[in-house]
This record gives sequence, structure tokens and C-alpha cells, in this order.
Amino acid sequence: MIAPSKPLSRFEAGRSAAMLAAPAERHDHVVGVAVGALGFACFMPYPALPVGNNTAVQAGNVLAGLLIVPFLTLPWGRRAMGVYPLILAPLLLAILKVAVTGNGDVALCFKSTLVWAVSCLALVAAQLYAPAYALELLTGIALATLVHVAVGVWQFAAFSSGGEFPLVDWYVNPSFLSVQENARTIARYTRRPFGLFPEPSAMASSLAPWVLFWAAEVCGVVRLRRAAAKWQRALFVIASLGGVGLIIVSQSGHAAVTAAGLLGIAAIWFVRSSATARVYGGIVLVFGLLLPLLVWFAGRELSNRLGGSEMGNSSWAERTASLRIGFAILLGGEAMRVVFGVGPGLMAPALSGTAGIDAVFSVLLTYVYETGLVGLLVVAWVGGYLLRVWKFVGWNAAFGLFGLVWLVGVTLTTSYEQLLPLWLAVGWLTVWPEVCASGIDQPARVPVAQTVATPSAPMPRSRWGEVPAGAAVAACAQEATA
Repeated sequence: MIAPSKPLSRFEAGRSAAMLAAPAERHDHVVGVAVGALGFACFMPYPALPVGNNTAVQAGNVLAGLLIVPFLTLPWGRRAMGVYPLILAPLLLAILKVAVTGNGDVALCFKSTLVWAVSCLALVAAQLYAPAYALELLTGIALATLVHVAVGVWQFAAFSSGGEFPLVDWYVNPSFLSVQENARTIARYTRRPFGLFPEPSAMASSLAPWVLFWAAEVCGVVRLRRAAAKWQRALFVIASLGGVGLIIVSQSGHAAVTAAGLLGIAAIWFVRSSATARVYGGIVLVFGLLLPLLVWFAGRELSNRLGGSEMGNSSWAERTASLRIGFAILLGGEAMRVVFGVGPGLMAPALSGTAGIDAVFSVLLTYVYETGLVGLLVVAWVGGYLLRVWKFVGWNAAFGLFGLVWLVGVTLTTSYEQLLPLWLAVGWLTVWPEVCASGIDQPARVPVAQTVATPSAPMPRSRWGEVPAGAAVAACAQEATA
């Protein structure tokens, strides 16, 4: 049994148990609304306030920064909180390497690192607020998803009829490839809807993990510590169906991974289902209608990209070439480059000069190429930590599918580290034991009178060597109710 690293006081144990058992009584509704707004804003990359020629401040950046301010004076002792500074450390070392060797633009390195630092604040905000305000965060994300679905339907109708690109004036964010400059080409030739995202791959990478989570929650593959209201569950179902539909219609290659994840969730639900008339009706509906329709629809929409069309082959060929050439650039230099990387923001100019390709089509591999072996070690550490969290929650299938779909997205689907949903998902994974209940870590039941109305109070701290803080929380809850 995993125990806290040191005995906690009766007050700390009671506070921890209260945070798991009766979060509704200790909630600050103003903070809950703010967290819901954060979830919504993080999924709205447009419009944004331009800062220079290639960067911009999104509404999600502002909200994440503001929500983190109250915690700056508190100790960040949990191991999960080390993810953010560890991500930034290799970038800073890479800047130092560029400054010492003189091989690169140091000013560009600083600007790129600042973008990483600001974008990853969404990760920290999720770690701080998701344990207490998971439902509010999910509700904001679901509402944003419905907005994207509505805009995607509008785009699909406009593209099919030969119309103009809808709401083109909203797409103001120089961090991404300009939608406004390519609006005519998208509407007349590409014809792939993507909502209020910069392109289909960015949209699919952002929505897919949460689409799977909502489906898993509805099917009982995962259970939130705070039960969702009926209207919230209905919202999650609609957002999940709408999101997967938009991903498929966008003809993103990420649709195949998302569909496979949904099939896995459906299979788990089928195995766990009881032999009742209601469940039998659900099985007939899911396996007799919904899943065949999903497979047929996905195959139909992706046929243009899988059938050897110029659009599909050229897109994926360029993507593959960017990954291969970027790796060659990293290994083709001196030992300092291999150890510390090309330098933040310097891979795109190097790739453009070598092969005429704008960027490496991967968030994760761009990070590794720009930070070298040091960055690769950090990636391995974070991956190892997430594996230990997964083991702690009993190898929960929802955790595995959520993480897999996210990993494919940041590795093979999109190259935009400015997409806040990607970092929100990492933060969610690191605090999964505090958000979702499992057979190993069940919430304790304590009287409402013992709860403490301090929603911003930090969770109990565990040693950096211990696996997730949820273990310490569960032990504290048991001690408080003994």
C-alpha cells in the first residue's frame, strides 16, 4: 500500500478527505465559473491579440495566467508540479548553447521559449484547478466544442455550395498559418471544415482526447469523483458526438485514431454490461447502428486521403519528410547540437533552408530536435511519470486511450505548441487520480460539517520520489474517517 511520505496532522487529513468526499460544499462558485471560462477560452485560439509578426496572446493565455497568480506564494511540493519547469529547463539550456557557440539567433530563441512558457501555463492551471473543479472545466470545454461543431457545419455547407469562407475576419492569430490569406483556397479547393481552429489537424488533435473522455464517462469506463448533473451528461454526449463528427468530416488522419479509441471504449462497455433488457437495447443501438455508421462515415470521408489523391499524398509526404529531415539536421551537427539541440525556434529556419519545408509537423519532435538529448531525457521522465500514474489507477482504459490519442496528436498530427488544449490535456493526465475515482482509490465519505471551505487550498504534498499525490490523498482520507 502506498502511504504518505510523512504523517499529516488531523487537520490536514480531514481537509484532504473533505476535498475528495464533498467538493460541492466547499466550492467557490465564482472560481468555478472562472475555471469553466478557462476551459472554454483554451479551446478558442481565435481571435487573439497579435504581439509582433509571429505571436499572439489568446484569451486562454490570459485566464490561465490570472488563475495561477493566487498559487504563486504557495509551495509546489507535488511531483506532478515539476512537469512545467522541467519542460522549460532544456529550452533554457539550448539558448545558453546557442549564445556560447554563436550558431543561431539568440533573440529568436528567447521569443520561442517565451511562447512555450506562456502556452504551458494551461498545464499548470489544469493541475491546480482540475481536482476541485473538473466538472466546470469539462463543461467549458464541451461548450467550446459545440461552438466549433456549429461553425464546422456552417463551413461544410458553405464549401459544398461554393460559397465564401464563413467568419473569416475572426481568424486573427499570427501564431498560426494565416487562414485569412488562404481562405479562398480552403473554401474552393480544400473544402475541409475545422471550426475555429487554424486547420483540421490542429482541431482534431485538440478535440480527440476529450471526445474519448466524455464517451468513456458516459459508458462507465471512468468515473468522476464529482457526479455530473443530468444536463451536464447530456452536454457531454452531444459534444462527444458532434466532436467526432467534425473530426471525421475534416478528413484528418487523426480521425482513424479517434475512431479506434471509441471502438475500444464500446468494446469495454459491452464486456462489462449486465444482461438486462435495457442494456440489450443499448447494445443493439451501439453495435447495430451507431458503430457501423461511424465506420462507414469515417471511411467515406477519409477515402480521398487514403485513396491516393494528390491532396492526401502530398500532405502526408511533406509531413514525413519534415520529421526525417529534422532528425538528420539534429544529428548532422557537432556534439553540442546533439546534446542541447538546434535551439528554440531555430529548427523551422534550418528546415526551410535545407528542404523548403516550413516546419517539423510535430510538437513533440520539434521540442526534441530543438533541445537535443537533454530534451529527450525530460520527455522520457514525463512519460515515465504518466506510466506510473496509469499503473496507480489500475491501468484504467480511459486513461490509456486519452493518453494515446493525445500522444499521436502531438507527435504526428500537429506542430502548433500554441494550442492550449494540448497542454490542458497533459495537466489533466498528471492529476487523474484526484479527478477520477477508481477501484484502487475510492473517495471517502465524511460529514459535511467536517468540510473546509477553502477551494484554493493545496492538496497534501508527497515526496518527489513517490508516485502520484492521489495516493497520499486517499491515505489521508482513510485516516480521517478511522
